[in-house]
Amino acid sequence: MEQWIRQCKLTVQINKDQPQALDLSDFRIVFHVAQPTTEQPKSAEIYIYNISHKTMNMLAGENSQNKDTQVILEVGYKSGPLEILFKGTSFQFRKGRDNQVDTWLCILAQSADTVKSFAIVNNSLPAGTSVSDMQDFIVKEYSSNGIDTGEVPTLTGQRYPRGRVFFGSLDRHTSQFCRDNNISFSLDDDIFNAVPFGGYSMLPMQILNKDTGMIGMPQLTSEGLRVTSLINPKFKRNGRVQIDLSNLQTESYDIQYGKQGVDQPFKNQNSATNPQGTFIIVSVEHYGDIRGDEWYSTLICVGVDAVVPKSGLLISGVNG
Repeated sequence: MEQWIRQCKLTVQINKDQPQALDLSDFRIVFHVAQPTTEQPKSAEIYIYNISHKTMNMLAGENSQNKDTQVILEVGYKSGPLEILFKGTSFQFRKGRDNQVDTWLCILAQSADTVKSFAIVNNSLPAGTSVSDMQDFIVKEYSSNGIDTGEVPTLTGQRYPRGRVFFGSLDRHTSQFCRDNNISFSLDDDIFNAVPFGGYSMLPMQILNKDTGMIGMPQLTSEGLRVTSLINPKFKRNGRVQIDLSNLQTESYDIQYGKQGVDQPFKNQNSATNPQGTFIIVSVEHYGDIRGDEWYSTLICVGVDAVVPKSGLLISGVNG
């Protein structure tokens, strides 16, 4: 894909109870989309510049009281189609200005936030239900709450000797089920995805080098490999990426007394990478300004069949 002449489309629902939406693509749009490594929804902070007060009030409400409207952000390049970078619902609108000329409307939104916070399950499964059947039950509960099903692992046919009761938070029951079966799940763009711990998605592996958008040099840290590229909506948490490591940078080892050797496996190219340069994406952040300089994705990755970092804010979420 030729990554030139960036494009962006932003669609915001006017009222959560009505299907009508506004296409705001003609305005300057600045955004930050983050996909955390813990089992949390994707979030977005989007600024739309210099729209009229009438349009601001239509979307946000006169007192910025509106919320739960659908927000879809798509990006791409002239040489290819637009792809969804974020899909979710608003939970706060803010109005402000940078100066006497430039005003903005800020949308804070999350993917599947309402479902994660408020979805309730009230059901039971009989004795003899298999692990695979229970996963199907959980997926159907999310589907009934408007969440599509993406990729889920194939689980064993092992059966529970006793019946199981599901009552209360769907998110809490899902988290417990995933911990019991060594699965990591995520809610990305209103889609439920799950992979085994240490595994990866079956999405096509992305190739990242200077010809496909890599910016600067990849940096090996105690939290994983950090690499920056031009925005690519195909970068997904738990997806694979093959990275050119010819200019790999490493961090200094910790030389404090008593800590020598503790962080070395995670900062050593031999133990934290592999000869093929294949990695699993554990964190993705996108920064964009359709009329400015920012237009890049930042990834934190761990090597396939390599040592997994055990410290740091990002990685603590991966390991549960």
